[in-house]
Amino acid sequence: MKRLAPWFLLLLSLCAVSRGANRLAVAGASVTVKPGDNLSALVQQQPPGTTFAIKAGVYRLQSIQPKSGDSFVGETGAILSGAQVLSGFTQSGQLWSATTGVAGGPTDRGKCKDEHPGCHYPEDLFIDDAPLERVESLSAVVPGKWYLDYSSNTAYLADNPNGHQVEVSVTPNAFSGSAQNVRIANLTIEKYACLAQFAAVDGRAGSDWVVENNAVELNHGMGVRIGGDGARVVNNKLIHNGQLGIGGGGTNGLVDGNEIAFNNYAGYNYGWEAGGSKFAFTKNLVVRNNYAHDNRGPALWTDIDNENTLYEHNHTKGNLGPGIFHEISYHAVIRDNVVENDAFNDINKSEPWWGAGIVIAASSDVEVYGNTVSHCMNGIVGLQAQRGASAQRGTPYLLRNLYVHDNVITQDQGIAAGIVRDGALGDAVFNFWNNRFSNNQFHMADSNAKLFAWRGAKLSYKDWAAAFNGR
Repeated sequence: MKRLAPWFLLLLSLCAVSRGANRLAVAGASVTVKPGDNLSALVQQQPPGTTFAIKAGVYRLQSIQPKSGDSFVGETGAILSGAQVLSGFTQSGQLWSATTGVAGGPTDRGKCKDEHPGCHYPEDLFIDDAPLERVESLSAVVPGKWYLDYSSNTAYLADNPNGHQVEVSVTPNAFSGSAQNVRIANLTIEKYACLAQFAAVDGRAGSDWVVENNAVELNHGMGVRIGGDGARVVNNKLIHNGQLGIGGGGTNGLVDGNEIAFNNYAGYNYGWEAGGSKFAFTKNLVVRNNYAHDNRGPALWTDIDNENTLYEHNHTKGNLGPGIFHEISYHAVIRDNVVENDAFNDINKSEPWWGAGIVIAASSDVEVYGNTVSHCMNGIVGLQAQRGASAQRGTPYLLRNLYVHDNVITQDQGIAAGIVRDGALGDAVFNFWNNRFSNNQFHMADSNAKLFAWRGAKLSYKDWAAAFNGR
């Protein structure tokens, strides 16, 4: 075989390097996006791995399906909005009306509280960024409420729209799809018409999505939904969403440093699913350094077959449900959190079944330590009801191997610590399932108050300590 000259081999090598560099340049291209551009169309035109630098301004009705490796990075003031501005109002009697761009007929999902029967419809109407309450009939429209007639796509309201910005959400989500390694950063993502259990940033089908430093707010369902593997939701404001700030499932997820607040404005029944967050079917979920406050429902909630959950260094305050709630799930560590003034619900029921600062419900192998729990409806409680069995594992949901130790609990009412069980069940949860409390500090206004629950009775601290060796 004839040998190639060295200079020719060098030329071939340089050409190969050049072609590789060109491929990298195209795959890693950066595209500047300006107000008026169609961001969704730009994504479809560019190769995977493109960075979209989004300039300040409002981008309306954009619904984006990223490609793998894409990044979306906003300049300060970059806003993705799922709402259209309404204009051309006409007045008839006490009502104003305008035609909307809502497509299709009514869709609904979720369970509403009785006083908010229209919560399950995904569209919201905003006056100067404040959502009005959705009602189900024209006759129910009064100031602060609105109605959408799907047959004519007409919105009706009793508030005078003149001199105000009126918007109606019409687009279901900002980001969705099955791409991998997507980054979404420094954006305001607001007013998307997502159904309950769907999200404005809906990464359930993707993997390794990074959502960081965004304000995700005023979206009807969830702000962010995670799924797949390796989701990272970091340093966002997940506030004022209609159902939940964040939720979802997946493996190796991280929820870190977010403010999760004022969620469930639409009025969903939070016993069903609403409030700050709710996760299901996760493995190795880490929830840390979040400030979850003033949610209409639980703050941080893992429910149904979550395995190896870590809650640490979170601060919860003023939520209608528990600060931290681990329900019908498995191994978890709940440590070094500050939980205060949580679980005072709006149904005037104060038993542990209705909430506490930290609740472990029919879950096994949970350790709770190093937490400061102050002035909640109840302190730290374990619950055992008849909850059936896991469809995945085939094993019953039982409160086993609960270890609560080295916590500081300040409690003036309710139950400071203990376990309650369904009256139809036996005492195995107390006698045989290795549930124990030790070395906790209790601060109570009345040391003789019966603030401890065990075996169906309420005990004073003296009796609790004597019977359970200082538990």
